[in-house]
Amino acid sequence: MTLREKQVVFLKNFALLIIWASENGYEVTAGELFRTDEQHALNVKKGTTKAKRSKHQDRLAGDLNLFLKGVYQTTQEPYKALAVKWKSLHPSNVAGYDWGWDANHFEMT
Repeated sequence: MTLREKQVVFLKNFALLIIWASENGYEVTAGELFRTDEQHALNVKKGTTKAKRSKHQDRLAGDLNLFLKGVYQTTQEPYKALAVKWKSLHPSNVAGYDWGWDANHFEMT
């Protein structure tokens, strides 16, 4: 599968996750979807990422900000259902929830 083909599948699945979240009582807003090489270099320099290359740079990752009853969720557990749904949409989908950090991150490997 080419990168472009993967990007099409990723974005479709990301849209399905957002729709599913809305239909199941979650409120989500968009976080980071695309990251430039320059921004990634700054993140590495600041120590906010350990990745040599982010899936955001390849347009294969997106972050969602989760709100429950209007309250922004900053802990991992509220993202569990979204992580389960995300992984059910495609065998290459990975959720940051499973890493124990970055719970709002959804990517396609």
